[in-house]
Amino acid sequence: MLKKLAITASILALMSGTALAQTSTTNPRPTTGQPVTTAPASSGRWLASTVYKADIYDASDNKIGTINDLVMDGSGNITTAVVGVGGFLGMGQKDVAVPFGDLKISAREGKNWFVLDRTKDQLQAALPFDKQAALATSSKTGRSVATTPSSLSANPWLASEIYRADIYDQADNKIGVVDDLVMNDSGQITTAVIGVGGFLGMGEKNVAVPFSDLKVAAREGKERFILDRSKDQLKAAPSFDKKAAVTEKM
Repeated sequence: MLKKLAITASILALMSGTALAQTSTTNPRPTTGQPVTTAPASSGRWLASTVYKADIYDASDNKIGTINDLVMDGSGNITTAVVGVGGFLGMGQKDVAVPFGDLKISAREGKNWFVLDRTKDQLQAALPFDKQAALATSSKTGRSVATTPSSLSANPWLASEIYRADIYDQADNKIGVVDDLVMNDSGQITTAVIGVGGFLGMGEKNVAVPFSDLKVAAREGKERFILDRSKDQLKAAPSFDKKAAVTEKM
């Protein structure tokens, strides 16, 4: 009798676990039946920190992936969204490339949601994102970057390479950190938000500089972002209000 009860309990536990797994992988978006408006993701001004790690849903409101990165050309034009699909809590995810123009924004319940006209199965069946091919780099040599500060426009970049990167002046003194990037309504990064001062990110003052003012130079075998400003000049610049600068929020 006890053996039968134990077997029955095991079967029920297994069935419950299976049902829970099926429910958690579907992860539907909240709905209220209210009208939904959809527009291209590039139809407003965004912060890179808002887009980074944002969830993506299919046309049936099921979560199908997460934006793990953005690929931009050297002029800041975002060309590709790197979407993570599958896995659990970010582990075991497969990254696939999706044209940034394919992402849409769905407005519902006063919030914005990223929508993609793909199924999760279609994303999982897509070829893995090839970082080296996307950035035109070699695993052995990396980018060809001069030792003198030069424009970023010679190479494509991942937003994650620039977001939270240290910024140096012409004399190689650290003067700030890229706190965020602002994208305009054409899908182009126009502004770098630089955090200056403070300690360990606390008490920083945010100031805005044109994205085109950022330069890159090779230092000790690594790429370093250079800005032709002094730390005092950044501290004296007007504070930048990120909330007031953007039109779209998640």
